[in-house]
Amino acid sequence: FFSRLCMLSGWYPVQNRTHSHASYSSRTLKRGPKMVSGPLPAANARAIKSIPGPVSESTSQETSSDLNERRLLQITEMYAGYRKKHFPSVDDIDAPDALKMTQQDSSKVVFVDVRSPQETAVSTIPGAASEEAFLRDLRAGAIDNTTAIVYCTIGMRSGKFVAQHAEDGKAHGVRLLNLCGSVLAWTHAGGDLVRPSDKSPTKDVHVYAKPWDLARVDYTPHFLAKKGFVQAFVDSIARWCA
Repeated sequence: FFSRLCMLSGWYPVQNRTHSHASYSSRTLKRGPKMVSGPLPAANARAIKSIPGPVSESTSQETSSDLNERRLLQITEMYAGYRKKHFPSVDDIDAPDALKMTQQDSSKVVFVDVRSPQETAVSTIPGAASEEAFLRDLRAGAIDNTTAIVYCTIGMRSGKFVAQHAEDGKAHGVRLLNLCGSVLAWTHAGGDLVRPSDKSPTKDVHVYAKPWDLARVDYTPHFLAKKGFVQAFVDSIARWCA
């Protein structure tokens, strides 16, 4: 137990010099304020060289295009997992197809943003309605015979929304579609985002928490918690809340 506690704290006690070279090199490379003096045996030097360094998200050889491709693959895989587990029967649409649909006839498409006010304050898809505004207009018959594309960060919350309100939409001739990968996939498809305050274009996007920091690399991510313990706590439970 004491040895494990020392390893976790980063402090290593001085060991008996009668240990083998392999044991000695793994236990005495660092001993708090006391450092090993003199040259290390050749076996120990080789052991040090074999210790890997920290793993970063991308290597120096990885291009932005490579990183974007990898992020988009992560988004696709995560969304597929959410869909299979929580809303396997909902109708959905890929971000490129949603973008093409709006370019062909935007009057027949309405985007619905089901994220929190803190998230939507950073940016939204142009013309997107809030969850409350959409349901009010739907029940009032103000948006009959349209397609509603619902989104959140990656498609989890919006998928549940579509599953819950799909029948209400059909009653008014409104087809609800979940946006696969939601706002994260939208950035990779080349869709625009705007600030709700003045409708100006922006490259800021709220990604909820670190596990979903997967927007296109030229976008600036925003999080529920900005730094410190609170962000670490939010990140640690985020996957369970999704």
